[in-house]
Amino acid sequence: MLDLTEPQIAWIAGLLEGEGYFGIDQRSSKRYANSKSPASPFIKIAMVDEDVIARLSTYLDKPYYLPTRLTGKGKQVYQLHIGEKQKVFWLLQRIRPYMGERRGAKVDECLSLLQAWEEWVERGGRSEQASYANKMKQLKQPKP
Repeated sequence: MLDLTEPQIAWIAGLLEGEGYFGIDQRSSKRYANSKSPASPFIKIAMVDEDVIARLSTYLDKPYYLPTRLTGKGKQVYQLHIGEKQKVFWLLQRIRPYMGERRGAKVDECLSLLQAWEEWVERGGRSEQASYANKMKQLKQPKP
């Protein structure tokens, strides 16, 4: 997926260990009562060092952005969000050996959810969910 060397993976792991956030997006299941989609892990990092975020952005082939908020001292914040399941899964598998106990546990939780998502897709969950969404859309359309 990404062409990273072991030192680059170790650098990413160290950065995310100290500054990263490993989150779990559960909006789909909370927003839609009929959603069977597993939760979606993501990785997020925000900091004032643009050169560090730019380097991470290059390594991960992912653009970073500037949120509108500034720090309390008026410094610009730079943020990078990785939400694509395949990329998150690939990256978490590679950085896991470098993580400490607390972050490692969160990475393990994210990897477990991503594995559940892959199994859900293989069982036809995505197609089933799309089919249900199309049926609901048709029911909401006005009849001629």
